Amino acid sequence: MAAIASLQIEKHQIEIASKLYLYGSEATEDIGSAIIDEINRMYNEPQASIDFDGKQIKIVFNVSYKIISTGEAMLRATVNLNFRNNFIRVERENQITRSFMGYGLGDNVGHWLTTDNLGTSTTAAHEFGHCLGLDHPAILDFRGSTTPPPIMAPRGSLVDSHFQWNPQAIPGEFGGTMNPKYRKVTAEEVLLILKDLSFENNTNLHLGQISNTLFDKTGNPTRWLS
Repeated sequence: MAAIASLQIEKHQIEIASKLYLYGSEATEDIGSAIIDEINRMYNEPQASIDFDGKQIKIVFNVSYKIISTGEAMLRATVNLNFRNNFIRVERENQITRSFMGYGLGDNVGHWLTTDNLGTSTTAAHEFGHCLGLDHPAILDFRGSTTPPPIMAPRGSLVDSHFQWNPQAIPGEFGGTMNPKYRKVTAEEVLLILKDLSFENNTNLHLGQISNTLFDKTGNPTRWLS
């Protein structure tokens, strides 16, 4: 997901601002509010900070949304040059039966499913991480950790029994993988979003990319929406 990172010296913070334009047959105010509440809460929860000129600068997330029609989504995406703007189609199902983002890490488009319990399951926060360039961890076995699995851990990850769908299940078998509701955003993941970026010559930096490619109801890329 594209975003703009702004260094705000007077507030001692870096603000990562993003706006989700939600369209599709399942895009409602209730869904939008739940998605945004989950993303802002989970990414601000670690209270991550970086050292800047010898001072600790907080990293804060300010993500908003607007419900729009499919027609308006097409019109906006056609002319969009703003890295803050993202276009997410919300439906009940799609051809791959899971929520996904667009083309490569950091893309500003996606197709999310209400059957993934958006706003209550950490799916929205996980996909938001992909939008900002975060990938799945290289190692997907989190057993023995003293903390919950990170937000970018994919479904199917191995975790200690109390983080499984079924605590009595054998690890890796049915019910014996991570229940995504236990994922948490870590400070390390937040810092990765800003890795290799420098505010030395600019106080506003672009995150991600803007393909502005929209999707039809089943998840196929299209110029004509239905």
